[in-house]
Amino acid sequence: MLPPGINFNPERLGADMPKYTDHEKRHMETVRLIFEGPAEFDRLSAFAEDAVWWNGLPHIGNPPGTTEHRGKEAIGRLMAGSQDAGNLNRGIDAYDLTTTYFEDVLVLADGNFVMRQHTQRSKTLRGRDYCNVYCFVFRFNEEHLIETLTEHWNTWYAHKFLLENWTLEPAHP
Repeated sequence: MLPPGINFNPERLGADMPKYTDHEKRHMETVRLIFEGPAEFDRLSAFAEDAVWWNGLPHIGNPPGTTEHRGKEAIGRLMAGSQDAGNLNRGIDAYDLTTTYFEDVLVLADGNFVMRQHTQRSKTLRGRDYCNVYCFVFRFNEEHLIETLTEHWNTWYAHKFLLENWTLEPAHP
């Protein structure tokens, strides 16, 4: 039963769903490839030379303590840092991207912006089950390259699980 004042018209179902332009579809496909593309896909090729990736957990990436990763070189170090076995020497567990899969994927686009939210599941390098919720906001430039990426995730969960090695219930959307 619907709440009072709500009229349901099944013929309208889907009428207000987004209709994406070819421009937006191209950006959405780039985002899909960043996360789910084949291993040989050059992910850095999707970023502008002066791109910026903001990540709210400054203990991941190189150098530690950085949340703003500016330029392709810095972004490449951040991407490699998430699965760097050298982190284990610093007491930081990391997830093995070869074991990663995504659930509850939601992707929306509006002009030069794409938002992707998903639940990520991975095995860590120590063999533990990692599960966290992420939301990424991408902004593309006129050349269809990523110029900014803002990463939102449950940093409390990641910090406790990966850095302090707590045993926790998986994060939920």
